[in-house]
Formats: sequence, C-alpha cells, structure tokens
Amino acid sequence: MKPAAICFFDLDGTLLMSDSEVAQSSVMALEALRAKNIMPIIATGRTLCEIEHVLAATGMTSVIAMNGQYVMYDGQAVYTNPIDVEEIRTLHQGAKSQGVEMAFYTEAKIRGTAQNEVMEKHYRYLGEAPPEVDGALYLKEPVYMLLLLLEKGDDYFPDRFPYFQFVRNTPFSNDVVPTGGSKARGIAKLLEVMDFGDVPTYAFGDGMNDLEMFEVVDHAIAMENAVPALKEKAEFITTDNNSDGIEKGLQLCGLL
Repeated sequence: MKPAAICFFDLDGTLLMSDSEVAQSSVMALEALRAKNIMPIIATGRTLCEIEHVLAATGMTSVIAMNGQYVMYDGQAVYTNPIDVEEIRTLHQGAKSQGVEMAFYTEAKIRGTAQNEVMEKHYRYLGEAPPEVDGALYLKEPVYMLLLLLEKGDDYFPDRFPYFQFVRNTPFSNDVVPTGGSKARGIAKLLEVMDFGDVPTYAFGDGMNDLEMFEVVDHAIAMENAVPALKEKAEFITTDNNSDGIEKGLQLCGLL
C-alpha cells in the first residue's frame, strides 16, 4: 500500500540523543506516524550493522543507508550503488601517501585499513568500537561507502580524486561516496523505484550531509542543534535532539 506521506530522519544529532539512544517520545511519535499510514525512514551515513539497536527500538524497517548508497524499503533492498574497485584502490593509495587510514562499509560490516588514534577517536565519538582490520575488503565484497579518518588535510583529496565527493561528517572523518551520491539521491531512487513520486515527503536533520536531502523533500525540519546552513534551508526549526525535538517537530509540520 502506498503511504500517505514519508518522513526521513537523520540519526546522529537528530533521531538519536547525545547518548546515542532514541527518546521515548520519539518512539511513541513514530508509532503514531505508522498508525496514520506515514512511513518513517532512517536517512543516515551509517550502514545497517551500526543501527540495529535503532531499528529494534523504533520498529523501523526502511533505511537510506551510507548517504544514499544502499536503500532498504520495508526490509527489502530496492537500490544499491557499489563503488568501483579501481577507484577505491586509487584512493587507498593516495590516503596511504598522506598517512591517512580508511574504513570500508558494506551493508553488513565495517573494516578498517589499520588501527590508529584517529580511528579510535572517530568510533568513540559515535559510541562504537573501532572496526576489525581488513585493508583488502573492497577486493572481496561490494563496498558502498568509505571513510577517511583524519582531523586535518582534507584539501589534499577533492582535486586528486574528482570521481568521489568528500563530506566532513565528524571532527575525525570524511564520508566518501561517488560524485553525485547523497541522501538526496537515495531518496530520489526510492521514490522512483517504488513509484512514490506523488507522496508528500518530510525530512529531519542537523548536519551538512543533510543539505541535499532538505532540497529534495517537500518539507524540511531542522533541529535546534543543527548547523546554521541547514537551518537556513528549513521550513521549520524544532527543539534540539535531547529535548523531544522529533515529537515537537512532527507537531510543528502537522504530521501529529
């Protein structure tokens, strides 16, 4: 059945509180959406194995994962966009030349090229353990997203690797996807594949990797803790992620 509306939720700083848990008010709000035939969908830079606790806590079954590279609707993959192996190899060599480690993301696992201090800082920031090491994962399995683990030196990469786009998503990392890849592209592919082009769309976010998503939905809701550039794109600004911002934002935009 076609949903009456679709609502996309970023995770860190949005659906998740600062302790990386989902507020009880948000859990109840998501239940209320489903009761009204409104489909809640996670839209995140993370992969599926990182968000199992969120899926369990919320009952959500649809995800725009890895910044639009892997799209799951109601438990089924409906769009995937693996990264070219030779392009990964070339970036890996460039990162090594700068002393930068990487992480490779499939739909089911994360592997790092090596353990170091920046790798530990990044995953501690996310409330996760650092990944196991397997610098050759991309030669064995489809990889959908990459991370560069670095606190500085971002400028080295974009001009040398134009087939990738680099978005700083934490103080310790850049998300890396093919040029043109984004949550917005994942959303567009979902709407196309499922024939949902006439379904009203909403999105909640707080970070720079939510900018394109805000541009393709009908109604954009920024968290109070969002970066200024995202607030400028928002139709509504709700309270922060620790202050029932999801529930209040859904009320602001008329979904609850």
